[in-house]
Amino acid sequence: MSATFPQQVPGHQGYAELSDARLWYTDTGGEGDVVVLCHPASQSGEIWGYQQPAFAAAGYRVIAYSRRGYGRSEKGAPDNTGTSVGDLVQLLDMLGISKVHILGAAAGGITALAFAVAEPERTLSVTLAGTIFSLNEADWREFYGRLGINAVRDAVSTEFLELGPTYRMSNPDGTAHFAALSDEAHRNSPVRQSSGISVTFAALAEMRLPALLLTGEADLYAPPPLQSLIASHLPNTETHTMREVGHAAYWEQSETFNEIVLSFLARHRQVAT
Repeated sequence: MSATFPQQVPGHQGYAELSDARLWYTDTGGEGDVVVLCHPASQSGEIWGYQQPAFAAAGYRVIAYSRRGYGRSEKGAPDNTGTSVGDLVQLLDMLGISKVHILGAAAGGITALAFAVAEPERTLSVTLAGTIFSLNEADWREFYGRLGINAVRDAVSTEFLELGPTYRMSNPDGTAHFAALSDEAHRNSPVRQSSGISVTFAALAEMRLPALLLTGEADLYAPPPLQSLIASHLPNTETHTMREVGHAAYWEQSETFNEIVLSFLARHRQVAT
């Protein structure tokens, strides 16, 4: 993979004026189904350079944004951090968008899943890529604690944690690009936000929306057994485990990632192309 993004589809970029913060976003426009991209905690909304042109070429209106304090987005008032779902609802309302396919990678998947639980009538499908889920369940907390990721997270680099060993060995330029974008995303010390939604196993069991769960076999944060646990509580889901991929499947094997996601989206789109 190149250390530079492919040519992006021209569109609008600017700031969404929320009630107490301004969030940076990009929007390709168009009449197709809307796909909203929710970025990982290690990155900002500018990480989707391999997805934006591919999804737009498939006929989707693609929206990416940065959560509070990430990249170019403002932090807002220090005594009012808002919620990640509340901010996303405000963004969609500002853009006049009623229904979306939502895709979240890593921590972005926490927002995506919470949005789907809170706003099922606005959600066409949800894709969760390398997501840790962060459920309000003792079983989930005990299961996740066994991974031991919190004990090493501050001791090693972001690229070590999130990019699989195959990618780091074979693509030093791509690894450096990923690390540089992560540094840029964190230049303003991002805001730690709650989703504002308590997601439980019971809530998942009630979620009839089509869901795609996708992870890498070398994902340190969201390994396949974690994905299987969550999938067992979702009534309308499909799963994929990508070979020789770590936490950032959307980056490490972007073409394969895009093919999997676009195939899923095509089965649940509203607007024909």
